Amino acid sequence: MKMARMKLIAAAIAIALAALAGCTPDRAMDFGDVGEIKTPPTDQVSRDILRDFDGHDFLLGDNDRQAEVRLAEWAPGRRVIIPFWLGVNPLLPAFLRPTVGHIYVMSESILVRPLADNEHLIRAGSKLFKTDTLLLSTHTRYIDSGKMLPVVVRFVGTRVITVPRDAPATGTVTEKVPVLREVSLPMHIEQPVPGYAKFEVVKNPA
Repeated sequence: MKMARMKLIAAAIAIALAALAGCTPDRAMDFGDVGEIKTPPTDQVSRDILRDFDGHDFLLGDNDRQAEVRLAEWAPGRRVIIPFWLGVNPLLPAFLRPTVGHIYVMSESILVRPLADNEHLIRAGSKLFKTDTLLLSTHTRYIDSGKMLPVVVRFVGTRVITVPRDAPATGTVTEKVPVLREVSLPMHIEQPVPGYAKFEVVKNPA
């Protein structure tokens, strides 16, 4: 009972802080006009990541606060630090808020269903809050649903989509969601992991 009361107090404080910050949960996805950027990053590090990891799998370190990634062929000790994709926390929308155009490592997301043209409805974010997200797969074609291996992505904007509700509910839901464009292949593993969504590599992506 004491623990439940503490959680309620923490939630109330979080909502109050979010309101004071001027970024309430109902405006969490307000990143400006709906749309997706196509311009390259302005900083050299991000441009290097897009070039080096484009279409390649990678190795992920054990740091659970920020992603330490490296390509298999890199010299020992060489790595790049990339923030994890945490999405938007509905209790604290301004906390670690993602920035359009920035690069993230999306970890432990869930593939809900494929959509048209290599687009997938996924649930991505932190361990506590995973929200509907649109993944644009440029190098992979997912065959089924399930958990997803970590992948390097770029947050390119938001889109309003209409998708079926989860069973057993019927009908559709229209919502504004973040759009993540795939940069790398999924993290390298030696053997398939049970419970994870199967995928195949697109040899010549459009």
